[in-house]
Amino acid sequence: MSSPPSPFLADDERASLPAKATWSPTGRLAAAIALGAVGLACGALLQSLFWLGLGWWLLVIAAVIADARALRAARQLTLQRLLAPVISLGAANPVTLKLRNPEGYDYYCQLRDEPPLDFAVEGERPACHLPAVSECELTYHVTPPRRGDFAFGAINLRVTWGYHLVQLQLRFEAPQSVKVYPRLTDIQAAELALRKNRLLDIGVHLARLKGAGLEFESLRDYLPGDELRRIDWKATARHGEPFTREYEVERSQHVVICLDLGRTMASHLGLLSKVDHAVNAAALLAHVAAEMGDWVGLYAFAGEPMTYLPPRKHQFSRLLDSLYALQPELVESDYRRALLGASHRLRKRSLVVLFTDLPDPDSSARLIAHVRLLTRRHLVLCAALSDYELYELAAKSPGEARELYQRTVATALLTDRERALAALRAAGAIALDATPANLSLAVLNRYLKIKMTSAL
Repeated sequence: MSSPPSPFLADDERASLPAKATWSPTGRLAAAIALGAVGLACGALLQSLFWLGLGWWLLVIAAVIADARALRAARQLTLQRLLAPVISLGAANPVTLKLRNPEGYDYYCQLRDEPPLDFAVEGERPACHLPAVSECELTYHVTPPRRGDFAFGAINLRVTWGYHLVQLQLRFEAPQSVKVYPRLTDIQAAELALRKNRLLDIGVHLARLKGAGLEFESLRDYLPGDELRRIDWKATARHGEPFTREYEVERSQHVVICLDLGRTMASHLGLLSKVDHAVNAAALLAHVAAEMGDWVGLYAFAGEPMTYLPPRKHQFSRLLDSLYALQPELVESDYRRALLGASHRLRKRSLVVLFTDLPDPDSSARLIAHVRLLTRRHLVLCAALSDYELYELAAKSPGEARELYQRTVATALLTDRERALAALRAAGAIALDATPANLSLAVLNRYLKIKMTSAL
């Protein structure tokens, strides 16, 4: 995948002056005024205290004037938000606020940005000391809970100087649109691993992946567990020790990502919905498969087929744009219509990676009844998202009647799930039961195993 252009524009293109300025006293000024008032009040008992309180007030007034004069120049501060136009779902994305001071005063600044309301924010109100004629960058992080289009609002800056008796509140109008895509951080990590001939530290060499394909690649020393049919007997006889043949894995296979967007996939596991977890895993799989030379396609359905991209090479960007827009629908998935439609569209034998859910026996039965529509011609990898909370409830020792009931229900649901997974395997599919934490890696490892063994 080619490197995207830098998301940061030139400094002058987004830097802006404040649109609104508001003055307000600080708590320190209130305390200083109160202290002077005490001196004046005590002046009724001792005249020197009166003059001391009056002198204190004069000093406070002079300090306020000095603060106000310095802060008036703070209206020349410029501020810009540095934010990539595309950020990752469920990841902590950095947002940098760049503040410039062209004046000859040192300022103390606290910023408050206005990210989208439902974004989780870490380090929400960064602060800094801004020396004269300088600039500083403050960074906080946002975690989007869903995919889609969002907008950042204004940036608020609170400035104090010197004695910190008054403060200037500056408001910078900085509307900025942002797109939330599937987890790009995983894709970027995979791309780095690809360049280093490693993928997620699992030791698979992707530049020229060796497996059990048809084209001879090289010889290597025999390792325990190697198949006898792969031993090169001529090389073994010539060198006096066993050697194993390796073959280059067949490329240009068809991989179709099939996403269930029905009602059960709209439920949440943690911060993200099941669809969001599936989309993150699908994006990573699509990237790796495309880099390995496979033709990758996309098929999404709920009550009816919704999106179809035929398998092609070099269309990862198009796939990512389509994945970004997919949202679950609150309808029952029509597995017969969806899988029959997929079967009609896919003429060449393909690896169909189906991301779905097995929440109850009825939903599972509808999927199992029609999965043979695909397994007759294609290799189907069914990745079912499991609810990790069920495993926690089933493993927990009950301390009261309510916990015993929860454990009984969780155990029954897990038993139903195991039966559904077994039925899928009996129907000819490869069934994976994965949690949100290991879904991406579990699917990727199984895909690589299929490639290495030429199972497709």
